[in-house]
Amino acid sequence: MSQSRSPVPLIGATVYLLAFVGAAIYTLFSRETFSGLAAVMLAWPWIDYLPKWHYAFLIAVALNAVIIYCVLAIFVAVFG
Repeated sequence: MSQSRSPVPLIGATVYLLAFVGAAIYTLFSRETFSGLAAVMLAWPWIDYLPKWHYAFLIAVALNAVIIYCVLAIFVAVFG
């Protein structure tokens, strides 16, 4: 007997990643002062704890996507 997986965690993580990509692309087209703030806020909790590498920002975004996926998977398992 196989247990089917809910698409909710994948949809939640995908929406987060699409929001980040949209916010990151917006900074390329808009040269306003705070145009990159949305992208930074989407990676916010971890960006202060990671070293100042060039790819640390992407690690923070990936970590947030994994956390969103896991939390939604737990919610679906418990309440679904």
